[in-house]
Amino acid sequence: MRPEADPFGIEATEEPDFRRMVESIPHLVWQSNPHGDWIWASRQWAAFTGQSAERSCGCGWLDAVHPEDREPTREAWRAASRRGHVAVEHRLVRHGTEDGPAGDSYRWFFTRAMPQRDDDGRAATWFGTSTDIHDLYLMREAQAFLVQELQRRGRNNLAVIRGIMRRVAETAASAEEAAAHLDDRLAAMARIQAEVSREPLSGVALDVLIRDELSAHALPEPSELSGPPVRLPVEVAEKLGLALHELVRGAVLDRHDRIAASWSTTASHLTLTWRERSRPGPGLACGETLRAEMLERMLSYDLRAATTITETERDRSVVIVLPLPRSSGTA
Repeated sequence: MRPEADPFGIEATEEPDFRRMVESIPHLVWQSNPHGDWIWASRQWAAFTGQSAERSCGCGWLDAVHPEDREPTREAWRAASRRGHVAVEHRLVRHGTEDGPAGDSYRWFFTRAMPQRDDDGRAATWFGTSTDIHDLYLMREAQAFLVQELQRRGRNNLAVIRGIMRRVAETAASAEEAAAHLDDRLAAMARIQAEVSREPLSGVALDVLIRDELSAHALPEPSELSGPPVRLPVEVAEKLGLALHELVRGAVLDRHDRIAASWSTTASHLTLTWRERSRPGPGLACGETLRAEMLERMLSYDLRAATTITETERDRSVVIVLPLPRSSGTA
């Protein structure tokens, strides 16, 4: 009695458990000649890619590889005899999703093959597996992005610190005053970075930035804190946070303790209205030049914001209109 014919064109193995093992492991298994022409593939390959046995044989299996990954895959096979193995990461099409949204039709796989050698040591046939690494690949991509973001933010923060130190050195009347200015601004940067690091990919809530600065200066809750939920991109949050610090610091020095903040958004802009009202008594007018210059730089230069300041004897109103990246807006 002849053994049962394999649906992919080879006869069933003499070991009854081998076929069951191959068809139960979570990998796509296949066999090829030394040139990469397939002569057999497991049922998992057909189930995932939708390719029939006839279609995957020879070089037909390459049709299941993402067009951008086919040449690296061919190169891996060209180098196989020299290296003694095949190892390549590439995307394979997922059956039934060819017409789906971009990015959903393919998944990343790690394909590896080793040769079975004949008595003369020549690679007679190759056996390989393709393992789904899509989730791991995306995790690696996210990790690489976070490392790049960390490096970029580090450079940006050093540039900000350098600018602060230069302006403090030019305006401070004494070493003690310079140290106080630096300590104050560095503390503000530390608070902002603490918020950024909580959810680095989600941005920072505007109301949290405002509350943090008021709390750091022991000011009471604002009489008004209203507006739609807004999560600012990290770059915007870092710069606007420092601008808010200068506003709050100015309110403290000018004895303005009645603060209200409200905001609104459009598809492209955030409009923030900051209002202060002073309590009776003289202000502590000091460092005004430095404060004004830093505020102007952060709003006009760093954020490209349009700012309108209206002041009376006891009131100050600051309206800031700044552009927002397309990815931000109401939560």
